[in-house]
Amino acid sequence: MNIAVVGAGVSGLTCALGLGRQHNVTVFEAAGRPGGHAHTVDVRDGSSTIAIDTGFIVFNFVHYPLLSALFDSLGVRSQPSDMSFSVRCDESGFEFSGSSLNTFFAQRSNVLRPDTWRLLKDILRFNRDGTQSLKSGIEDHITVGDFAQQHGYSNVLLARYLLPLGGALWSCDTQTFRNFPMRFVLEFLRNHEMLQIGSRPAWRTVSGGSRHYVERLAGHLGSRLRLNQHVMGVARKGRGVEVCFTDGGRQTFDEAVLATHADTSLALLADAEDEEQALLGTFPYQDNVVCLHSDTRVLPRTRRAWASWNYRIRKGGQDGTCVTYNMNKLQALESPTTFCVSLNQQEDLQPDQILHQETVRHPLFVPGRDKAQASHPKMIRRRGLSYCGAYWGFGFHEDGVRSAVSVCDAFGVERPF
Repeated sequence: MNIAVVGAGVSGLTCALGLGRQHNVTVFEAAGRPGGHAHTVDVRDGSSTIAIDTGFIVFNFVHYPLLSALFDSLGVRSQPSDMSFSVRCDESGFEFSGSSLNTFFAQRSNVLRPDTWRLLKDILRFNRDGTQSLKSGIEDHITVGDFAQQHGYSNVLLARYLLPLGGALWSCDTQTFRNFPMRFVLEFLRNHEMLQIGSRPAWRTVSGGSRHYVERLAGHLGSRLRLNQHVMGVARKGRGVEVCFTDGGRQTFDEAVLATHADTSLALLADAEDEEQALLGTFPYQDNVVCLHSDTRVLPRTRRAWASWNYRIRKGGQDGTCVTYNMNKLQALESPTTFCVSLNQQEDLQPDQILHQETVRHPLFVPGRDKAQASHPKMIRRRGLSYCGAYWGFGFHEDGVRSAVSVCDAFGVERPF
């Protein structure tokens, strides 16, 4: 069959790799590069050039089995990464990192502060409550805010740990995270061994940047990967699917796979069915401005508290996702310059220290997502159209690959990894 794949992120590229073993596949990507959220930027560092990731950064062998298998099949090398989390509150001046007691009390004066000990106690209690709730069963309509209220959590735990952690993981503002389904959050934390102290998975990062896996996937496609191809609509036509482009061009395929964001896929449908509208409409998105820079003023003021993921609580309760990734830690960069990737802090950075800036969209998750995600099989080969993307899971690379594998399985093709 002739199959069109719209979108060249990890889901679309993986899907094309699998389907291309038995079918004629053409991938259309609106951007000038493949990879989606996997993006590597070259930065001058003295007399040398280093590659820094601004989107997808880390994975591990235990909880990313399909992504790991994909990398193995492509011969993609990886190296150990450091995974740690810190919080900085601009208004109170409070800072901590969760790596150890030494970093938790990075500000030595916090040893004498009762609220710091309360935070430590509440984190341990939250871990126990979360584990128990998953064992006893928790309904999907219960939100993070509901769960916190039911368990009487202190504002210290919410403001300084739980909401920043969720905001950092899903790149969303804290008010939005309050409305995430708690079961969804707890399942993710459990699966990543984050409801316990110690015994964490060994995190890794792609050696030389994530573009190495993207380039190898794109290499399998060759001329069948069409960049700068803006699809404006997809319509079912008789026994085929017509793909329409913004330049007025049209092409007909036997089937098509929409490997774009859920709302983008819905907008492309010329003849969306009621169920397609309902399911794809379950997943909203949030825009985030991503800056690669060298301005360390957005990191914790106490250097002992510097972590891989650093959440910043702005003064005056200003909302918005403010997280900074310390790329020297995450990618083990050997440079005297500390390179950072920050979300939504472009106005706080020295302009001459901003090396790259772009806007990226991330999926949000609301009550009802469980039923929608369970319906993914019904959205594969549905009158000639299939849908894949990380939104069918937790919103991470592994979920994108898993959704692509589900599409390939439905076509009966042998898995390529």
